[in-house]
Amino acid sequence: MMTRTFLIWCVLTVTAAAADPGALFGEAENLSRSKRKAEAMAKVEEAVAEIDRALAAGEDVSWHGMNGLRFAANLAREDFLDFEKALSFSDKQFEIADTDYWRTPARLERALTYRAMGKFDKAQREYDAIAQGDERHRTSGIMPQAQMVYFDMGETARGRQLLTAAMMNEDINGNERFGTLRKCAQAAVAEGCRDDAVGWYALTEKMPFGKETDRARFLTQAWYEMGQLEESRGNTSQAKGLYRRAMQLEDGDMRYRTRARDALEGIGYFE
Repeated sequence: MMTRTFLIWCVLTVTAAAADPGALFGEAENLSRSKRKAEAMAKVEEAVAEIDRALAAGEDVSWHGMNGLRFAANLAREDFLDFEKALSFSDKQFEIADTDYWRTPARLERALTYRAMGKFDKAQREYDAIAQGDERHRTSGIMPQAQMVYFDMGETARGRQLLTAAMMNEDINGNERFGTLRKCAQAAVAEGCRDDAVGWYALTEKMPFGKETDRARFLTQAWYEMGQLEESRGNTSQAKGLYRRAMQLEDGDMRYRTRARDALEGIGYFE
């Protein structure tokens, strides 16, 4: 009887000890959001140890476990500047992956880490590999590669060409495209090049979107931001025209339609 009880206790103990890597990564993300970075990394290390245990036991790694490795690479790179550790997490994800569904994010994280290290040739090889992989994932590296050339490598002319082509690629997520466009505009403003910033936002008018509602949402913000830029350099007439377009755009982002209305009222108050 004691032997049977002991065996049951052993089974329960081993089962309890086998923590879910996905749950541990979830805890790590919560700790990271709470600015408890050191604790988050400790939890990541615990999750990775559980992944190693699972692999040694011939078990599969869950979706959350695989996705957690990408978070781990980002945490190590961005918050600890530990590039070797970031690469080790990406390499582990790549080694476990059996399709491009997980190989692509592993390559993207490796490329980001190589960019942070200034090893642009290695980053480029990762982007090239993505482009030659599964057709469904080929667009994943287009925008990051263009950003690398434009922002990291400082090749402005070639980078602008790559970025513009990426902006016009409807297969790339609209939020990603507009987010990059906004980043380009903000960088231009920081350098005192407001004409360039207006030009970046104006590109939104030509960008293709699968849904008209998506196009309207991004256009509202673009016209509002262009109005802000024109107003900041005293071009009140142009600013008012842009604000009106943003305010009157049906299906547009209500936040920016409201801001455009307020901006118009502000100009009218001082005229």
